[in-house]
Amino acid sequence: MFDIVSIISKHTAFLEDKLKQLDSSQRKSIGKAFIRLYFLLPETAECIEHYLKIKIQEDTLLNDVENNNLQYFKDALKNYSISIDPYADDFEELEIMEINIISGLENCIISAEKPEYAVYNFLLLIDILDYYQNFSENPQYWNNLLKEEIEFQQKIVEQISKGEIMDENSYFDRYKNTPFNEI
Repeated sequence: MFDIVSIISKHTAFLEDKLKQLDSSQRKSIGKAFIRLYFLLPETAECIEHYLKIKIQEDTLLNDVENNNLQYFKDALKNYSISIDPYADDFEELEIMEINIISGLENCIISAEKPEYAVYNFLLLIDILDYYQNFSENPQYWNNLLKEEIEFQQKIVEQISKGEIMDENSYFDRYKNTPFNEI
C-alpha cells in the first residue's frame, strides 16, 4: 500500500514552494475548486447550518467568493470560535469530517487573501482521503485514490505555478462519482 506518511513532508514542501507566488485570482480559483469538492461530502450544508448557524448553498458560496462577499461567513466562523466552550453542558464535540468540512471551507474563503491557505486546501484533501482509507471497509480503494491524488496535485500545481488558472470544476469532475457517503 501507498504510505502517505513517508512522503507528506516532501509533498508539503513542494506545495509551499510552487504555490507561494500565486496571484489572488489563482488562489481564488483554487478555493472555488475545493468548495465544489466539499459539497460532494455528505451533509456539508447541514454541518455549516448546524455549527455556523448560516444557511449556505454551493452556488451562493461560489458566487460570494467570486465577488469577495464573504464577511457573513467569516463572522459565522468567528462567532463559532468564540462560542465554543468545551466545559459547557451543551458542548458538542465535532466529528472529524465535520471539522474537515468547516476547516476546508474556511481555507477556501481565505485562500484569496492569504497564500498559505492555498496549500492548506491541497493538504486537507489528503487528510480526508487518508481518513476514508483508515475507516473504510475498502482501504485499498482509498489508498489508490490517495496515491493518484498526490500525482494529480503535483501535476496541477506545476501548471498553476506556471501562471495557469485552476479549472474550478477539476475537483468536482475528479470526485463526483466517489462514494464519500459509504462511511
